Amino acid sequence: MAEVANRSKKLSIADLKIASPDEGYVFSFLFPEDYVKNKLNCDGDSNIIDCIRGGIPRLAIDNILEKTNVSKTQLSNILHISARQLNRYGKDDLLSPEQSNFLYEFTRIYVRGIDILGDTATVDKWLVRPNMALGDKQPLELLDTSEGLRMVNDVLSQIEYGFYS
Repeated sequence: MAEVANRSKKLSIADLKIASPDEGYVFSFLFPEDYVKNKLNCDGDSNIIDCIRGGIPRLAIDNILEKTNVSKTQLSNILHISARQLNRYGKDDLLSPEQSNFLYEFTRIYVRGIDILGDTATVDKWLVRPNMALGDKQPLELLDTSEGLRMVNDVLSQIEYGFYS
């Protein structure tokens, strides 16, 4: 009996159940439901990566602009593209892998914010309010770099676990 108690169980990353929005939920926020079912094949981790590498359709940007209070200029800054160039894309044109990744990560942070803060109005206000934990910068200002995304995600984790930020 003591032998069984002394055996340690190896944990995988999945066992930790770190709070992160389901990838399918992120894509359903980016696209209309029928679009996800019929045109995208992004149902597993590797397929999500392939979808990002292949380019997310510009239609996702229209959906983000419609569902959030983020302006086209703010979103174009996050995606490292001018608003003028963004306007030239057709709705089915594909974003570059870099732009697709930043759009996916922005959406993942936004959806996580909804899960933690409760609703889109609160997330929209939180994104533009200077945050002391971020050096008095707005979270939205930092989402154009991978380090900024990490910092904003960390602050959301602090809020989720009861540390006020």
